[in-house]
Amino acid sequence: MAAGKQELIAVSPERLHVGIALRFTLLDERGNVLLAKGLRIESHDALEMLQKRRAVYVAFEESDEATKVLMSGLNEATRRDAALKDIDRFVTFSEKETKEEIKGTLPEGWTEAEARLRTLLNNLARGGDIAVEAAQRVDPAIDLFQHQLLNRDREAALFLLIHRAVTAFTGYSALHSLLTATVVQLLATPLKLTPAESASLTRAALTMNVGMTALQDTLANQKQRPSPVQQAQIDKHAAEGVRLLHAAGVKDTLWLNIVFKHHDDFPSGVPLAERPPADKLARILQVVDRYTAAMSPRVSRAGRESKDAARSAIVQQGAAGHDEVGLALMMLLGLHPAGTFVKLANGETAVVLRKGAKPNEPYVASVLNRRDEPVAEPRLYNTAKPDLAVTQGVSGSTVRVRLNPDQMLRQLAFTRTGTDRDAGRL
Repeated sequence: MAAGKQELIAVSPERLHVGIALRFTLLDERGNVLLAKGLRIESHDALEMLQKRRAVYVAFEESDEATKVLMSGLNEATRRDAALKDIDRFVTFSEKETKEEIKGTLPEGWTEAEARLRTLLNNLARGGDIAVEAAQRVDPAIDLFQHQLLNRDREAALFLLIHRAVTAFTGYSALHSLLTATVVQLLATPLKLTPAESASLTRAALTMNVGMTALQDTLANQKQRPSPVQQAQIDKHAAEGVRLLHAAGVKDTLWLNIVFKHHDDFPSGVPLAERPPADKLARILQVVDRYTAAMSPRVSRAGRESKDAARSAIVQQGAAGHDEVGLALMMLLGLHPAGTFVKLANGETAVVLRKGAKPNEPYVASVLNRRDEPVAEPRLYNTAKPDLAVTQGVSGSTVRVRLNPDQMLRQLAFTRTGTDRDAGRL
């Protein structure tokens, strides 16, 4: 249904995120309703459909709420002497977050954390007062996802974040930063980081790509290689990130130096304890960044299976083997991290739920039978049993099955009971 003859204001679909409750109706360029006021964007597929559009529209007269939001954007654009055609950059779809608590199930909570981080990173990249406010929200954001989500169930956090990272490429930049920050937090204890070092490293992990946040999302959805202009932005994104953070009022020099150095070439074979603080933490971030990025798919390529990703990111050129960061990462995640897929000796394909007693013996739930057909109900297996051993990792890009995250977390919880339900199962 068309909205009739009325003034339509174009806004960028990049302002949208999963879980957002719309405060006014979204329209196409002809005034046809795309999504009605009050409804939520419930899935990444729905978000992707909207983001494929160059712009979506709002009827200016639809409501007082729309008027307030759009006038606020107009005032901000005017204050910064921006062109009226760029007003969408200053329009915020969702209400300003005054309530910090994240409610709902763990899958819903991590989706909300990702959405909030996406908004924070976009605001940091804008500059001005909105970037200053965003920089001040980095520590509260870390406290939020650490205490309300990560500490609530660390194994569930790894499963949810890694599984989404290896099976989807929408919203890549924020998801990748959130996953990287989560992993470096979990590595702080085995790598003997001080609380101050861990805090600066986590801040850097969340913001390392702020100099190319929008470009990262574009590249994940782009089939062709980066253009010369895009490559130039990639090459300078570390320095640009530091510039944006400094302009936003960041004073933590260790944070800034980690961001600046996270793509540097570091000499192999040097123990972390003998590296300068910024180099040590940048090296940790670099390994985690490369490893998780290698497993993530793009439109242009499939994600790598976990062991291949480990070889590409953890084994240093010219080194005899894994360095201590790589070893700590393998001890944390195992050879096949939670959320990734594996092939079993019985011919079935399974999703990894959590690390087992040994790095190569995870607890899994079968999702495809021997004929690569989806199973009616995932079956729990302990791959320590020879006939159920993992034979190889499988790229998440190649497994055509949609998992129910709540069901998977129930299966994960059952693996902790040690109950042997059936022969061949846990």
